[in-house]
Amino acid sequence: MELVAALNEPGTLDELGIGSIRDTIADTLFPGTSTIQTRARYFLFIPWILQQVERSSTRRPEELASRIQLQLCDALDQAHGPNQGVIGREAKANLQRWPLSIYWLGLARWGIRHYRGSIRSYFAALARPPLALASTYARAEEVEGRSDEARDPARSNWAEVPEMPAGFPDGASFTLTAEEAHFLRERIVLTHPQSYLAHILQTSAAREIPTAEAPWEHASAESAPQYLQDWLHDARLFSLVQQGATVLYNRMLAEELEDDEAVERFSVELATWSQAQEAAELELEQWDRNSMWGRLLRANPRLRRRTREFADHWYQLAAASGQQGLADQREARRLVRDRERELKGARARLTHREARDRRRGYPVSAPLLFRWPQAQTITIDILDGLGMARA
Repeated sequence: MELVAALNEPGTLDELGIGSIRDTIADTLFPGTSTIQTRARYFLFIPWILQQVERSSTRRPEELASRIQLQLCDALDQAHGPNQGVIGREAKANLQRWPLSIYWLGLARWGIRHYRGSIRSYFAALARPPLALASTYARAEEVEGRSDEARDPARSNWAEVPEMPAGFPDGASFTLTAEEAHFLRERIVLTHPQSYLAHILQTSAAREIPTAEAPWEHASAESAPQYLQDWLHDARLFSLVQQGATVLYNRMLAEELEDDEAVERFSVELATWSQAQEAAELELEQWDRNSMWGRLLRANPRLRRRTREFADHWYQLAAASGQQGLADQREARRLVRDRERELKGARARLTHREARDRRRGYPVSAPLLFRWPQAQTITIDILDGLGMARA
C-alpha cells in the first residue's frame, strides 16, 4: 500500500518504468524523504500527536489522531497562511494523505519511530493492553530504564524527542527551536551518516541552500566525499539522458491525441534537450555506467534486469543520435512504445485509444531532481533552527 501511495505522489508518474532507479538514487542521497513532505517540524509533530493518543484512554485512537491533525492544520494555517507547506489546508477532513501517513516511513528511517509495523497495525495495537503495543517497537539503543519504557508505550515507541510545547497543537508553527533542530540533525547523521542529506547539514548554512536548483549544483557537492560525488555524477547524467525519453514519450502521445499545440511544445523541448545532450557529449562518452549499475544494485538488489536494459538501450540511442535527434528516429520511438506496452498492457496510452480516453494529460518532463526540492526545504528549516540564518 505504501508503494501504491508513493506512485500517486506528484512528480512520480512513471510511464517508462525508471522510477525504481530514480528512487534508489533519491533514497541514497536523501533517505527518509518523499515528494509530498513539506516541512521538517512534521517529523516532531507526528510523534507528539501520537504520544498524546497513546496516553489517552480513547477507544478510537485513529479518530483522535485525525482530530488532532486537523487542529494542527488550523494552527499552522493561522501561523503561516497559504503556500507554506501546511498539509490539509484546503482539503481539511477530506484530505487523502494525512501528515501521519506522509511521514510514517521517514520517521522510521530517521530512527525517530521505534514501532515497526504499519499504521493500521499501530492503531489496532492501541486497542490491546498497554504492553501489547510496547512489545512491538524496534530495538533502539541500549539505555537505562528500559523497563520504564516498556510500561509507557508513548516512550518505547519513539526516540527521546524534544518535549512537546505547552498547549500543542494550539499555537504550532514550523519554526524549530535550537533543541529540536539539533535533535533532527543528530538523528539524520546518526542513522544515515553517509547520505548527502547528512553531509549538507554538517557543512552548510541555510543561506546557501536556495541558490542551488539541483543537488549537484549545491556548494556542499564540492566538499563531499568521493562516494557521494560519484552518486551525484550518476544522478546528474542519468537525469539528463532520461529526460529525453520522457519528452519523446510526451510528443508521441500528443501526436496520438492530435494535440498540435502540445506536439509543437514537446518538439521545442526535445530540441533543447538535444542541445544539452550535445554539450555534455564528452562526459556522457566517459560515463562509467558499469560502476553506476554496481552502486545501484548494491543499494537496491531488487532493480529489475528489464529496467536496466531499457535505460542502457535508451542511453545508446541518445548517445548516437548526434545532430539528427530522436524525434523521428524509428528505433527510439519503437523502444518507448514497446516499453510502455510491456509495463502497462492494455493501459498503455500510446498503443490503446481506450487508455488515452480514460486518462488525459502528460507526464512531467522536467529533469529528475531526486527529491531535492523537498530536501532543500527540510534542510533550510533545520539550519534555520540551528541559528545558521539566511542572508
